[in-house]
Amino acid sequence: MGNIKKLAFGTDHAATEIREAVKKYLYDIGYKVEDFGFCGQDSCDYPDFAVQVAEAVANKKADKGILICGTGIGMSVVANKVKGIIAAVCWDEDTARFASQHNCANILCLGSRTATLIEICHRIKYFLNTAFEERHQKRIDKIKKIEKQQHRCQ
Repeated sequence: MGNIKKLAFGTDHAATEIREAVKKYLYDIGYKVEDFGFCGQDSCDYPDFAVQVAEAVANKKADKGILICGTGIGMSVVANKVKGIIAAVCWDEDTARFASQHNCANILCLGSRTATLIEICHRIKYFLNTAFEERHQKRIDKIKKIEKQQHRCQ
């Protein structure tokens, strides 16, 4: 668990069936969870939840974040728009570990339609229990430099 104590958490309608079980898992392994809500089974817009979680992490109101939608992709796209966020979609335990270890990811994005509850919990465990390796800091500094620049597709 390291120094991570508080998590920002958000889901959309795709995670309705698993969200309470994931929250219980997080509480059971010792985390405080700030839940940024969801819309129940009714269709909703994942950007509404992703931006709240990303802003909480960027503003240091949470140590890390976890976002769950159908695939994790939409949530990651939105979260990565917030300055200071490195959100990673992880599809197995190795990618969850490397997201923390190599990429200093501060938000884990998961897909409720692409993984079982057990697989999701395992990915969360690896993400939260893996420390960033300082040897990768040069790359993170380059990401921060890019983030400061304005880029536009032409």
